[in-house]
Parts: sequence; C-alpha cells; structure tokens
Amino acid sequence: MTQDEFIDAAFAELHQIECGQVTVQLAEGDILLGKVSYQTSNGWKIVVFSDGDAWDYIDSITAPTGDQFPLWSDEPTHDSAGMIKLRSYHPPADQVTAKWGFLA
Repeated sequence: MTQDEFIDAAFAELHQIECGQVTVQLAEGDILLGKVSYQTSNGWKIVVFSDGDAWDYIDSITAPTGDQFPLWSDEPTHDSAGMIKLRSYHPPADQVTAKWGFLA
C-alpha cells in the first residue's frame, strides 16, 4: 500500500465511522489524558491523543494489514498535505461523545 493509498483508505474508514457503517471500540488507554487506542469493526487501529478528555489529534493509524505510515514526520519536507489533514481530523461534534466516548 502506498502512502497515498493509505491516506485514502484511512479517510474512507473514518467516513464509514461517521456514517454508522463501521463501529469503534475503546481498546486501551484513558480518555482523560494521553494516547487512547480504538479498534474499528473493520480491523483498523486508531490512536487518538486526549488532552483532558478532549479529542486533540490522531496520533497514529494502522490498517488491518499492519500497514502504517508516520503521521508526524521528523523532516518537515517529508510532511504531506494528506498526513497533515489526517492527523488533524476531528469527528463531527455530535459523534465525539456518542461514538468515541470523549466528553468534550
């Protein structure tokens, strides 16, 4: 899977979650602070950074195949627009609590 294919597939998974076609379940972590891991019903692992029970950013995403690309590049020149958009993703406000369990 190329990086662009990965980005497209990750956004497709997030869209399916928004539409209710895919579910997410808390896998590990404390939603009050730090990294919180979720498993989707399609097998994706999504790690969100929580800042005081508020969704801050996506820390990492792993495809069911194990494919993963760094969302946070050490080299700004290697940072793609797709990765910036992916790590900056926030679910719709009405779904932050209902689907992901965050209070804010």
